[in-house]
Amino acid sequence: MDNAWHSAIGTVLTPLRNLDITGPSLKWNCADGFQRRCYPLLAAWVGDYPEQVMIAQVSYGSCPMCEIPKGAPMGHSTCRALDNPRDQHVYSELLDETIIDVLHTLHVHPIHNQFWQFPLCNVYRLWQPDELHQLLLDLVKDLLHWLLKYLKARNVKDQFDNRFTSVPRYPGLQRFSKPFDSRKNSSWQGNEIWGMIRTLSVNCAPILDCSKDDGKTAAETASDEMVMRTVRALCEFSLLVSQQNHSDLSLTALDDALK
Repeated sequence: MDNAWHSAIGTVLTPLRNLDITGPSLKWNCADGFQRRCYPLLAAWVGDYPEQVMIAQVSYGSCPMCEIPKGAPMGHSTCRALDNPRDQHVYSELLDETIIDVLHTLHVHPIHNQFWQFPLCNVYRLWQPDELHQLLLDLVKDLLHWLLKYLKARNVKDQFDNRFTSVPRYPGLQRFSKPFDSRKNSSWQGNEIWGMIRTLSVNCAPILDCSKDDGKTAAETASDEMVMRTVRALCEFSLLVSQQNHSDLSLTALDDALK
């Protein structure tokens, strides 16, 4: 299946692969009526994780951008843009020298990736932010599973489920008749996850409220504060990301939410 896809897409993108960036450019008629010389390059690709793995020709479960092994705590550090980035030039040299064991260790398939041949293209940096797959169906859904485990351990999950299914009718708010974990993980859709984000902080706040004296220990209070802070930050980040236009103010708010 992967070979067939790569063969087909390679045929479609042949003009880009054979482009000589040092030679004459292509003449394109632009919308303003002028003709310009252009060098079309493969610079970005939007796709979900299975498609990224297939294009990068790396093992399923590994990162298509870096060499950090699966399961490493949080993956990347916060002080550098990308740790251990994948390098197609290194992989090509290893493949030419038939050093296959190293490629297997790095979870790279020991075959020549045709995207290595495209001028000025780094196949491991093509990926663009995808709100549906990377945020709603990945990060936010993982947060909900993590939150439910925590609430269950604190014996307050029934309270959350009751609030989750009791959201009053209001324009713009989505109501749910069943708890989040009552359906299979794959059955929740992006628009439903988006509806949960809008009320998640409100549903959690009274349950994890640390201002009232309800017999919590100091450790439980600190833990509840950390969980509530995490939930609120990710909800704020998700709502900010969905904006069509951004300013310095919104970008600062995004950075604050991530921290």
